[in-house]
Amino acid sequence: MFMQKPIDPKKIKSRQSIYLKEPYFPQEFIKKYKALLGSEWEEFFSTIKQEKENTFWVNTNKATIEEVKKSLKEKGVEINQLPYHNQAFTTTHPKPSNLEEYESGKISLQEKASMLPAIALNPNKGSTVFDTCAAPGMKTIQLSNMVEETGSVLATELNDKRHSLLDNIVSKFNCKNVKTKRIDFRNIKRNKKFDFVLLDAPCSSEGLIRKQREALIEWSPAMVRKKAANQKNLIAKSFDYVKEGGEMIYSTCSFAPEENEEVVMDLLSKRKNATVVPIKIEGLKIRKNDLCENCVRLFPQDNDTQQFFLAKIKKETK
Repeated sequence: MFMQKPIDPKKIKSRQSIYLKEPYFPQEFIKKYKALLGSEWEEFFSTIKQEKENTFWVNTNKATIEEVKKSLKEKGVEINQLPYHNQAFTTTHPKPSNLEEYESGKISLQEKASMLPAIALNPNKGSTVFDTCAAPGMKTIQLSNMVEETGSVLATELNDKRHSLLDNIVSKFNCKNVKTKRIDFRNIKRNKKFDFVLLDAPCSSEGLIRKQREALIEWSPAMVRKKAANQKNLIAKSFDYVKEGGEMIYSTCSFAPEENEEVVMDLLSKRKNATVVPIKIEGLKIRKNDLCENCVRLFPQDNDTQQFFLAKIKKETK
């Protein structure tokens, strides 16, 4: 049985204030997901203990895909295009943040699963998009690329430090079609509607364990319940900003049903014109979801990603 010395989160200033040699897993987390996953637990657990591979997104606000590929090839940097999108790549480079292409804003560094909400939303050129909980801004870059010069993105963030980070990202990556605002998105004028809305909701961050060994130090069942209660409010408010006939994505980097399927089902019970529609992304293994039809629960062992959740919700015309 996997055992680690328990860590008291009350004695830690923040997750960032502690250094761990290996990922930390609370015993309650292990117990919960062993029961949930059954025979798949061992493969799941083995995968989330492994460090993620390095992946990046080509920022077409600064360079073309071919320009970036040529530049990296000349430096001897090995890259491979992901099947999900022609701007998504893996690299064997050990420190892509040191590359000139990143420093100049031609590529952004982003985990594979984290790219998927914007890819699944797939806003068309010239459309209006609301990125509700936008910081740090990696998905904002993707949305900016997708809607191009004739489209627009409103990116909101309440936290002052995270909003400053968002502003810096938008500037560095030349997202001229993005307007940022430091505000609780729920306070944006209620009569304002968008073609597409993205809610990458604040969550228990279970999926971050593959890149942050300390990600689960503050995790507890009580935290999951608290996050889920907030998420139910956030998803309903986000949906209200979608135009009739428009679509939104709800996503988390959590594997907890309380934060995922249960949140979506709560929305469906409150907004009768909400429908969960299928998500199809080339090269991505998507399992049938028996908890909530058409919701996507990404098992890390299926696509070598962090654990993740996606739901695409359409606002039907009344």
